[in-house]
Amino acid sequence: MLRTMITDTPFEQKWVLQGRLCGQWAVDLKEKWENMKSTRTGRKCVIDLEDVISVDNKGEIILREMVSEGAALIASGVYMKYVLASLNDQLKAV
Repeated sequence: MLRTMITDTPFEQKWVLQGRLCGQWAVDLKEKWENMKSTRTGRKCVIDLEDVISVDNKGEIILREMVSEGAALIASGVYMKYVLASLNDQLKAV
């Protein structure tokens, strides 16, 4: 299960994700991300991954898409820091 909370301010949209960014939940997040695209225009977007406990390939794909569209990913836990470092390496290789 993946819980998504979105908060809007005049200058920022913040997404807080909790749970598993895997399988159908990753697909659902991608849909929500695409549907909310027009609401982010002109604002900073931050994705808080602090409470994400697992990420599969589909989850990594949506995170890369978010970064490519300008989102900042934040996490402080060991597992998510590892996932973000891996994504960073993949983005640099492209």
